[in-house]
Amino acid sequence: MTEPFEPGPGPGLARARIALLLAGYVVVGAAACGIFDQFEWALLAAPLAPAAIAVLLLGRRGWIRAGGAAIAVIASAAIAVAVNDGGVGDLVDAFSSGVQGLLSTDWPSPSTPELIGTVAAVIATATAVSSELASRRRVHLLPLAPLIAVYIAAVGLSAPLGVDWWWLGLLAGVSIVFAMLHNEGSLHDRIVLLRGERRLVPLILIAVALVVTVAIPVSLTARADPRRNDPAEQTAPLLDPIEATIALRQLDPVRTLHVVTSRQGGALPLRWRTAALESYDGRRWSPTLTLRPIGNTLGPVTGPTVSADISFLDDNLTLVPLTGAPVSVDAPVETDADRTVVRLAERVEAGTNVAVVANVAPTISGAIEQGVATRLVDESSSGLTELAVALAGSGTPIDQLTRLETTLRDDFVLDSQVQGGGLQQALIDRFLRDTQRGTREQFATAFVLLARSLGIEARVATGFVITDTTPPSPAGSLDLRSSDAVVWPEVQLTDGSWLSFDPVPAEESTDGAPPPPDPQVQTPAAPQPPIAPPPDPENDTTATDDTTATTTDGALSTIVTWTLRGVAGITVLMLPFVLAAGLILAVKQRRKRRRLTAPSPADRIRGAWASATDALVDAGLDIDNSATDAEIARRGEPLVADGRRELHRLSKLSSAATYGSPEHPDLLADDAAKCLDSVDTAMATVRTRWQRLRWRLSLRSLRPATRSPLTR
Repeated sequence: MTEPFEPGPGPGLARARIALLLAGYVVVGAAACGIFDQFEWALLAAPLAPAAIAVLLLGRRGWIRAGGAAIAVIASAAIAVAVNDGGVGDLVDAFSSGVQGLLSTDWPSPSTPELIGTVAAVIATATAVSSELASRRRVHLLPLAPLIAVYIAAVGLSAPLGVDWWWLGLLAGVSIVFAMLHNEGSLHDRIVLLRGERRLVPLILIAVALVVTVAIPVSLTARADPRRNDPAEQTAPLLDPIEATIALRQLDPVRTLHVVTSRQGGALPLRWRTAALESYDGRRWSPTLTLRPIGNTLGPVTGPTVSADISFLDDNLTLVPLTGAPVSVDAPVETDADRTVVRLAERVEAGTNVAVVANVAPTISGAIEQGVATRLVDESSSGLTELAVALAGSGTPIDQLTRLETTLRDDFVLDSQVQGGGLQQALIDRFLRDTQRGTREQFATAFVLLARSLGIEARVATGFVITDTTPPSPAGSLDLRSSDAVVWPEVQLTDGSWLSFDPVPAEESTDGAPPPPDPQVQTPAAPQPPIAPPPDPENDTTATDDTTATTTDGALSTIVTWTLRGVAGITVLMLPFVLAAGLILAVKQRRKRRRLTAPSPADRIRGAWASATDALVDAGLDIDNSATDAEIARRGEPLVADGRRELHRLSKLSSAATYGSPEHPDLLADDAAKCLDSVDTAMATVRTRWQRLRWRLSLRSLRPATRSPLTR
């Protein structure tokens, strides 16, 4: 009688290997909790069902094991959804749109049932695959591949939280024990063999050293949230916060919009910001923002905080008023990368309370210690520098700003009904130089443009400022009324916080007849056509000096050097990754060569510019579909360091080749290729080895969702 065919190791050894994989996936589930705001116990239970089914169905036919694994994956996701109060619809979303939801939310992701179910389904699927591989005789370490892949994905999705060394150490220990249980013979034979293996201790030490060597660059390298590479929908409801503020202030009768109650006790700040606008095009402040869903945690605590409950008394209200940089909001919200706007993701019923924690805005005394952030003077404010110096005088930037605030408040006239009260640059210039009579919005805009003309970073903010406490509110409580809606200027400090100023006169005056308006002036609230032509974007070569640098000290450089030497020893094991990297580089090089060898000189020029924008996109730059070549070059300046002149030269050559017929196109094509080499060299020079490697291997320029719109 023949013995039955056994496709894998002994049942005892196979169960032991699956049990070790189960322990590893429990660790991965704990690491994946970093994706969300809080520890999700359902993720730790996600691998239990697939591992149990794999053990029960050992030795059965393949289609039976596959069916059991599929049922176990669905069951794991369903349990995770049910534990978080989800339904059947959330379970369907977990398998359909859940991955897209994870990639389109900011970190930390909202703790919604469908997103938690998606992570649980991924962990369960990987557990089922690893368990199936662990029961096969011809594979030994391959079952660890899905485990490592899911762990890396969990770390990436929890960026910038980084690597938790506890979970990494536990995962390394599980992997070492799994590697020692070779899938041949019985479990008893493997234990006896390992008991007499004298080389076991040095092998364990080498494995631990290898894990640490590979993990150090992952944990020490400056890391960004990979989900920021995916574009989010731009918000349409946020059309113009300034016009919304004007409309609120004109409500009659006055309405109470929010009731703020302190959770700490004591007095509350009197200024609550709802939005901040930094982009001014010479006609109005642009309110277009890119908002993403996010979890409850919005930012770090940087000093004293305010903890309060905010009551929304109108179901049309969506913007959350805050005293400063947000820390947390106990509700589903959407926000932009700079946290200038925090908006409720779902409409709330009137009377709903939302708990918020926010940093306290800085004061003048703190600003003197910090200093103000600087910027290059752009074309929208360069014509006001002489006037700003005359109004602000000399001294430190804080002294100049304080004097400028006092001058506008004491020597200018507030008139909400003034003709020509729009925000056109020509009207602001007329308000400052001629009439000295304007609206609150003109005062705020004028202050910001004057500050920018002095090289100081400034913006316009909207929100509520309490000036009248009649009728009085209970202790520790504030009423935010429609009459409190105002616009004010803010100046950025070197620590990234924003200091508020109040250049508007305390009382409105209408004495005297205002001068006649210009013929082209429209109503103040409506967007107005430009009196003077807007600046040519191709000639705008100035940019915000927003360069940032990621540096490491000598100790980290030494660690990275030894890391590279250690990685060289395991190149054979990393052959699939090396092949993938080679494929990425080959695709990029082939595309670049095809562009630079095009038959037409104009195509070669445009191809050189497209290759440059690809390099900028791989370095982290987001390019709008409507951006001009000059705008792309201006925004890309911080990424090219010493190659700024060549970048602008290349953008102008591309514009000339696209919209004109330049002379000597062959010479210009050669010039474009040289500019591209200079830009590429400049970007590589300012990066460390690991930064250059990540830049070269970035897939952003290859993905339709993130690549440059100039790519063809």
